[in-house]
Amino acid sequence: MANNKKPGIWNIKVLGRNIFAKFFGFEQGVDITNDVAVLYRRNVVIKNIVFVSNIMYSIILFILSLSTEGEVSDWVVAFIAFPLTYVINKFLKKLINMDPNDKTKQSVAMYVSAFYIFFSSILIYARLYQKEYFETGAYILMYYAVVVISLYQEKKLMSSSFQGLLALLTVIHFIWTYNVQQLVGGETIIEFLPRFVRLPEFSDILLRTLLFILFYFVVYAIVSMGQYMQEERKLELIKRRQVQRDFSHIVGDLFSVVFSSSYTLMDKRHAYQVQQMAEKLGNYYGLSQGKITEMNQYAMIHLQYQEIKNMLNDKNSFDEKEYDILKEKTELGSQIAKRLQLAQKCEDIARAHIEDTANEKFLKEMLIIQPEIEAQIILLADLYITMRGPKSYKRPMAHGIVLKSFQSELVNYFDYDLKERFLKFHDEFAEMYNNF
Repeated sequence: MANNKKPGIWNIKVLGRNIFAKFFGFEQGVDITNDVAVLYRRNVVIKNIVFVSNIMYSIILFILSLSTEGEVSDWVVAFIAFPLTYVINKFLKKLINMDPNDKTKQSVAMYVSAFYIFFSSILIYARLYQKEYFETGAYILMYYAVVVISLYQEKKLMSSSFQGLLALLTVIHFIWTYNVQQLVGGETIIEFLPRFVRLPEFSDILLRTLLFILFYFVVYAIVSMGQYMQEERKLELIKRRQVQRDFSHIVGDLFSVVFSSSYTLMDKRHAYQVQQMAEKLGNYYGLSQGKITEMNQYAMIHLQYQEIKNMLNDKNSFDEKEYDILKEKTELGSQIAKRLQLAQKCEDIARAHIEDTANEKFLKEMLIIQPEIEAQIILLADLYITMRGPKSYKRPMAHGIVLKSFQSELVNYFDYDLKERFLKFHDEFAEMYNNF
C-alpha cells in the first residue's frame, strides 16, 4: 500500500522551525555580504519581536486588571493596549519598508525600534512598579529590552544608547522605584545627602545601577564579538565568492580547451562499442552487477562534455544554489577528465606499439595511470577496438594480428586474469566487433 503521508507538512518540529525561520531568522534569504539587506532583515525580525513583546505587555496589563478588583483605569489601559500594539507595529513596518535598499532609512528604523523597545518597557514599569507582586518582573523587562536591542549586533548602537539608557534608569530609580522627593522632606541638599547615603534605598539604587552597568558591559562584549565574527564571515564569503568566480572561469576555459583538443576521443560509436565490450568482459572477469553498472556509466561519461563545455563562464554572482550547481559540474568535469585520460592512455599505447617506441620507461608510466580493474577492463576493450579500426597513424588490423599483439606485446598492461579471460573468449569479442 502506498504511503501518502507527508511528513514535511505534518511534522510539528519542522513546521515550528520553518515558522521561526520565516519570522525570526536573521539570515533567512539574506546575502550577508549586503550590509543594507542584513540591516533590513534585522529590522523586520526586531519588528516581529516588538509585536510579540507588545502582545505580552497587553497580556500583563490584562492580568493586572483582573487582579485589582475591577478598577476602571486598569481595564481601560488593558483594552487600549491591544489596538495600540497594532498601530505601533504598522508604523514600524511602514518605516522599515519605506525603502529596503536605503541604508540611512534602515538605520533610522533601527534607532526608532531600539528606542521604542526600551521606552515601552519603562512605560510598563511605570504602570506596575507600585504593585507589590509586579515590580520585580516589570523591572526585568528593561533588561529584556537591552537584550532585544543587542540582537542588532551593532556596537555603535549599543555604545551610543548606553548613556541615555543609564540616565533613564537613574531617573526611574529616584522617581518611581524610591520616591526621593518624599524622603527629602524639608531638608536642604546638604542636609539630605549625608543621611541619604546611609539609607537602604541608596544602597539598593547603587546596587541596581552597578548591576545594570555590568549587564550592559557583558552584552556589549557579546555584541562586539558577534559583530567581529560577522564581519570576518562576510569578508571570508566575499573572498570565497571571488575565488569561486575566478575558479569557475579558469576551469570553464580549461575544459573548453581540453574538449576542443580531444574531440577525436569523443566518438559516440566508438564509445558505445567500448561500453558493450567492457560490460561483457566485466561479466567474464566476475565483477559484481553494481561494479559493472558503475563501469558502464564511467565508460560513457565523457560524452556528457557539452554539459560543462562552457561551465559558468557567464556567471558574475553566486548563491547557494549556484554553488551546488558548480560543485556538481566540477565533479562531472573531474570524471570526464579522468575518462579522457584513460582514452588518451589507450591512444598512447596503440601508437607506441605501432611505431615501435614503447620501452620499459613507457610501460611504467602507463601502469601508474588508473590501475583499477574497472579502468583496465575499459582500456582493454578500447585498445582492442582501436587496434582493429583505422587511425591516422595505422591501417585497420585483422582480429588475428591484434590477438597476437595481446598475447605478446600488450600483455604487460593488464591484470593476468583479465588478459586470460579476454584471450579465452576472444572469438566472442571479435564477433561483437564485426556485428556492431
